[in-house]
Amino acid sequence: MAPRTTRPDFPVHQLIALSICRLVEPIAFTSLFPYIYYMVAHFHVTKTDAEIAMWTGGTVAAFAFAEMLTGMMWGSLSDRIGRKPVLIGGLTGTGISMLLFGLAPTMPLALAARAFGGLLNGNVGVIQTAVAELVPKREYQPRAFSVMPFVWSLGSIIGPSVGGMLAEPVKHYPKYFSPDGLFGKFPYLLPNLACFIICCVGVINGILFLDETHPELIDKPDRGRDIGYWIQDTLSVIFWRDASEKHPDTFSQSPESTTPTDPTEDTPLLSSSPSTPGPSTPTSTSPTLTSSSRAPSVTSLKSPTVPKPFVTTWTPQVIHNVFAYAIIAFHTITYDQMLSVFLQSPSSATKLISPIFFNGGFSLDTQTMGLLFSYQGILSTLFQFLAFAPIVRFFGVLRTFRFVAMVYPFIYFLSPYLAFLPHNNDGLLFSVIYSLLSAKTVCGCLIYPINSILLTNAAPSLLVLGTINGVAGSVASCMRAIAPVLMGWLYSKGVERGIMGLSWWISGLVAAIGGVQAFYIFEDTEDDEEKVMDLRTEQGGEGDNGLATVVAEDAVKCLEPGEVIIVKGGKDGNVIGNIQNVSS
Repeated sequence: MAPRTTRPDFPVHQLIALSICRLVEPIAFTSLFPYIYYMVAHFHVTKTDAEIAMWTGGTVAAFAFAEMLTGMMWGSLSDRIGRKPVLIGGLTGTGISMLLFGLAPTMPLALAARAFGGLLNGNVGVIQTAVAELVPKREYQPRAFSVMPFVWSLGSIIGPSVGGMLAEPVKHYPKYFSPDGLFGKFPYLLPNLACFIICCVGVINGILFLDETHPELIDKPDRGRDIGYWIQDTLSVIFWRDASEKHPDTFSQSPESTTPTDPTEDTPLLSSSPSTPGPSTPTSTSPTLTSSSRAPSVTSLKSPTVPKPFVTTWTPQVIHNVFAYAIIAFHTITYDQMLSVFLQSPSSATKLISPIFFNGGFSLDTQTMGLLFSYQGILSTLFQFLAFAPIVRFFGVLRTFRFVAMVYPFIYFLSPYLAFLPHNNDGLLFSVIYSLLSAKTVCGCLIYPINSILLTNAAPSLLVLGTINGVAGSVASCMRAIAPVLMGWLYSKGVERGIMGLSWWISGLVAAIGGVQAFYIFEDTEDDEEKVMDLRTEQGGEGDNGLATVVAEDAVKCLEPGEVIIVKGGKDGNVIGNIQNVSS
């Protein structure tokens, strides 16, 4: 069905629906960090504790490697069939893979379950594209693009809490779970079962309440959304009626008889009630919209036989931003993995002296690790909510990006020296750990949404943004597949040779390359809304018969009485007519 509402500059309702879908993945992804070290040990696939790092890296990499193989395909598919079906399919795949991961009796089957989820999931690029299409105006982008990292941060609170508290329930809650039962046989099923249920909630939310955002597919029929509208309308009537009964003097009119003066997300495109026409400026060629007319959509105004214009997708700035995304993905994916292995490794029995040749650990349990990772999520949530937009507005998108890219290497070079802290002073130890985690978390909160903004603004057209984000997601997934395995192998080899910091320093070197490359990135000055309008004008094709665009945001706009819409067409985009609304 056609969109029922005018899309505001900052569509809060749709961003909330998209955020609920996005919330599923960080919960599923981060829930395994508190227990993955012990899960690998449980499967007895390693000969020494040093080899556990390789298998934990392989667990993270299995999902990313599979996602790399199909990410480009899902991005291109979303350009053809829409963002919503691809997004819901990815959520479904994530839920099934989590359930299979919890039921895996061996490590190879656990890796296969992770890979299965990656094959069916291309949601990172699709969600970034949907945000860009929901909020095309540049002044709202810092707020809009900080929403998804905020949601990721919120999921990073819930995920480690779920994993840390629900893993090994027989050990932690023997009163409620029998060692001879299902959760005794599969000690890591319970947190994955919880994640599966959360995935189901995300799928239902997406089907019922998420709109399609693709500019050319917003009018396609959507039965799930129709049911969602019916639920919204039913609840609206119920709550309105309850409020009217409690406050009859305040609600003197029924919802059917009230007409809002300003369009909202629940306002029809054209009201059927008559109103007094305002001043008009008709021309001899202008058709009129009567009260029974429907608002024209973009698809009804364009010539169906006109082919899409060729767009040069891979400009130098797009390539630079994709490369930057790959570098960021490479080194950030390794930090939590290495930190988890480092903090859960056995404590060193000898005093550390050499700044290069040393090993160490802290033997922290799963619940303590869950608290540490949940702290990152809490800090991320607060930072995204309170500080991200003001910082970006004050310092600027590009300047902030370059600063964070230069700070990252220092975090990696310093992290392994936690091993030199006294192990008998928990206050000092955890103060330093939390300080380092805070610096890393703030950098992550800044660099990912800013990279998304820069990539979106570098795109020559929003109609190819799905393909660009799909390729960027595939490249990033490739890095996320390579980095955990490589860094896990380097960590193990470093521990064997007494150089535990080796993998940390290699990650720092990669981050330093990203700091240099950040200075090759520049901001595009053209607003994304202008890109949509320019491309629609180009789609008019040859001659005056190709009607190209309605000059209104996304062609979804309530017409005031007497308001004129200019229709452009032809290769030069000349005005060929207008449409005037004479009644609302």
